[in-house]
Amino acid sequence: MKQKKNILIFAAIFIISLVSCSKPGDTFIQQGITAFSKGEYDKALELFNQAMESDTRYSEELILNFIANVYAAQEDFENSSACLEKALATKPDYRGFVTLGMNYQMLGQFNKAEQSYFKAIEMNADKGEAYASLGALYLEQNQNEKAVSYLEKGASLEPKIAVIHGNLALAWAKLGNKEKYLEEIKKAEELQCVNLGQFEEKAKTYLLDIR
Repeated sequence: MKQKKNILIFAAIFIISLVSCSKPGDTFIQQGITAFSKGEYDKALELFNQAMESDTRYSEELILNFIANVYAAQEDFENSSACLEKALATKPDYRGFVTLGMNYQMLGQFNKAEQSYFKAIEMNADKGEAYASLGALYLEQNQNEKAVSYLEKGASLEPKIAVIHGNLALAWAKLGNKEKYLEEIKKAEELQCVNLGQFEEKAKTYLLDIR
């Protein structure tokens, strides 16, 4: 989760490396990104808020995304979501809606999470992450058949994302389908899924004699 929420920060580092600072507030952005990368979250938050009140080349929506990342890194998903909502209201963005959905899912606000993932799909139906996130959401709610449907869609569009196959394996296990479970857990293993052991351990609850 944390890795996904850092994507915008790392993208910004790349952007800043390509251009020279031309407005006073840009310095706050650079310093905020540096503080964030060091885990100095309070300092990063202060700097990004200073940038919001300064003359800078960066849009308000982008700065709000930076601030949302800081809150998310502190597991303050309520404030992170508030920032993302404000940014997305003026500039809708596929990844922003996926991240917002993840925030709401962490907060247990499943209806809002579902709405955010569907908004992402409306923006781009050819990307697999939002489908897979919906599948993971339904899996958490024990809506296992719906979980399989959306996870399979996500896997078809993003076949190299290991965690999708891990979630799909668990969904099949919860449905009692050992053959499908083994097929998907093997794919997750081949893709070096970092949470493979957790998926296998959870699956034991639903399937006996897995291997």
